[in-house]
Amino acid sequence: MSVEKTVIKPGIRVAVVSCPALGDTTLFLRLAGRLMAAGARVTLVSPSLAALREYLPDLNIVADRQPDLPELAESHELVICYIDWLIKAARSGNDLSEVSNIAYLSGKKLPANLRLGERPVTVGGIELPGAHNVICRDPKAGRTMVQWIDLYAEEVLGLDLSRPITGFQSLPDVASDAGQRVAIFPTTPHASKNFSPAGFLRLARRLASLGWQVEFVGIPAEQQILRAQYPAYPVHAFNDLKGLVSFLRTCSVVISNDSGGGHLGSLLGLRTFTITRRRSDFTWRPGFNELNCVINPVLSFKWMGRTVWRPFIPLRRIVRALADVKVQ
Repeated sequence: MSVEKTVIKPGIRVAVVSCPALGDTTLFLRLAGRLMAAGARVTLVSPSLAALREYLPDLNIVADRQPDLPELAESHELVICYIDWLIKAARSGNDLSEVSNIAYLSGKKLPANLRLGERPVTVGGIELPGAHNVICRDPKAGRTMVQWIDLYAEEVLGLDLSRPITGFQSLPDVASDAGQRVAIFPTTPHASKNFSPAGFLRLARRLASLGWQVEFVGIPAEQQILRAQYPAYPVHAFNDLKGLVSFLRTCSVVISNDSGGGHLGSLLGLRTFTITRRRSDFTWRPGFNELNCVINPVLSFKWMGRTVWRPFIPLRRIVRALADVKVQ
């Protein structure tokens, strides 16, 4: 760790401004945890995580849906912000180019038109090289999103990754029958990422035949549709993350598309299976524990401009893995 990068000192005030998506929100929570482990006083701006304040008592969570970046920059020595908030500010005519203590993070690339290379980030008069950055620097490197954010914490912020993260506290007790329950998240906001309802139904039937209690989870707006698609199984929808976390404490396995449900399940220590058309080591897979498995198609092909992949998902891999768990 170089002296130049040792800017995160005990007591420093840092604001972390997340994005709305649940999966990426868990990533910004991870970064907040790393900063707190170094002794920083952290404010996390996230409307969705505000429902979990009870489980994160050492973290100041602000529920603003539209973050006030100039105010945050004024009240904190450093702000680490999801890039979309700068893009929205630029589109609305708000010039933040003179604010020098905001570092912007993007998933894959930084917009060239924002010319962030010309905006050095300084903390207490010390320049922080690489502060504006992407989370995934090389999609073929095989790292998970958690490993990438840890790399940013270590290489750019100079944080010691050996320091333990406190994480959630005082969560509801794990249910006595959690070892028998599987939660399936069958949807995402992006239809192209979703495995087929018929495929999820086949999987549910096969797992139920092994003795698993299968339950589906969606958002409130889609609950009735999901009930019609999966009439033999409970379908849950929660108004906030606290309800969802409480439910996941009754489960031991999460099966999902590439979605926030899988990341939250991984964060809570559950076994996760992520169904995706991407390669098995794609970056945005759950990575908060080692109990994660990516299920991708054995083959795919282009047809009339679309990728055909759903019929070739090997559901047997999930069934076999969970059959072994039940045997144990």
